[in-house]
Amino acid sequence: MRKFGLIAMALGAVFVAIDLTLRALSNGLGWVWVFGVLFLSAGAVALLRSRTVADRIPGYPPRDAPPPGLETGRLLDNFEQRFADLKKRQPSAAILNELYALGTQLEQRDRRVQATAVYRHLARIDGGFRDVAARLKKLIDAEPTVAQLRDARPAPPPAAGTVVPRTEPARPAAAAQSAAVAGDGAAGAVQNLGRYKLEREIGRGAMGTVYLGRDSAINRLVAIKAIPLAREFSDTELAEARARFFREAETAGRLNHPNIVTIYDVGEQDGLAYIAMEYLKGKHLSDFAAANTLLEPRKVIELIARTADALGFAHKQNVVHRDIKPANLMYDAAGDTLKITDFGIARLTDAGSTRTGIVLGTPSFMSPEQLEGRIVTGHSDLFSLGVTLFQLLTGQLPFRADTMTGLMQQIAEVPHPPLKAIRPDLPDCVQHVIDRALAKSPDARFETGAQMAAALDDCRARIPSAAA
Repeated sequence: MRKFGLIAMALGAVFVAIDLTLRALSNGLGWVWVFGVLFLSAGAVALLRSRTVADRIPGYPPRDAPPPGLETGRLLDNFEQRFADLKKRQPSAAILNELYALGTQLEQRDRRVQATAVYRHLARIDGGFRDVAARLKKLIDAEPTVAQLRDARPAPPPAAGTVVPRTEPARPAAAAQSAAVAGDGAAGAVQNLGRYKLEREIGRGAMGTVYLGRDSAINRLVAIKAIPLAREFSDTELAEARARFFREAETAGRLNHPNIVTIYDVGEQDGLAYIAMEYLKGKHLSDFAAANTLLEPRKVIELIARTADALGFAHKQNVVHRDIKPANLMYDAAGDTLKITDFGIARLTDAGSTRTGIVLGTPSFMSPEQLEGRIVTGHSDLFSLGVTLFQLLTGQLPFRADTMTGLMQQIAEVPHPPLKAIRPDLPDCVQHVIDRALAKSPDARFETGAQMAAALDDCRARIPSAAA
């Protein structure tokens, strides 16, 4: 029908052109005009019956066609190729928009696992981009619990001749297990990961879910971080991600320092990689990062000095954290204890990006070299710690922008605001520590965490206590 319509319209146009020419030359032959009008009309009707002209113009897909690269039957293969390509490219406004478009296309087709992976990656680059946070939360809230994932496999069919008894409707097993993980005693026994019984969920983030568990062997409470590697990585990346997970977790587990969380065990079960670590009481320092919740300056400087000392210890063991920020520092005021958490998580959960040299942490706290994909050393952690110190003293970040591109430019090129302009009550030494920690060049920063800790301790002695 489309072909006929195009031919008819072409013939009609020819007849009209002939008629107009003849009319101009000899006052014309009317029958040629009639044929032209008839063919034009027939062609227009034929094209209209083939739905719309716009639907059939070369270069425009039909209205019901899936978006380019997401054709039915080839969605998964094209998704992996397209997503892997986007992950390898340097973050920019265009890349963020492409990732967002990919995520929404997958979400519309109910490809929730793939959409979640895309939104998680996008959130690591720029958590404030459009409505990514809301979309990711919606998908995460709809995700099955650990118990549901474990029991998602279909039961084997009954053997031939087996009589399957009929039962009364009962509470679905998945729902019961979910309630058990949440602490619903009526649901029965809690579920396990390895030798650990999961009692309840205590945290959830872009990298996985944290549960309060109990080591059945020695009856000890532990925090268990479960990371669904099979969901985070494509089949081609999974083997590398799994090896990286155990390698990085083992390395972090060797860090024995009073200000670094202790890792007891790592494992994998039913596609879920998990880390069993020291269960910490207290609050994340992110709870004290707003202008109306700031801690007393002497306490802030003391806590950051402890963190710097712990980072110096880790760097001597060739371990770089890569994601230092207030949310990864746990402080218990009652026991006056501070612990750095999530060592190695930023690296082990983004194997696809580390192959190109880019290791994604939290953008606002990342060093210039980390954002640019250059080699990351302990100096990058000290830069992130400088950002953390600035935020805990002022209630605001030193580098802010509306877009990821703008933020990258701020961190790489624009000097941070003078601390004295925001906190004139603090001595100059605090400004000097922050200036050195936030130097654009790694060589201009503190040489070691211990050196930064010593400078902070010296400065703390010059600040009068609140009680005084």
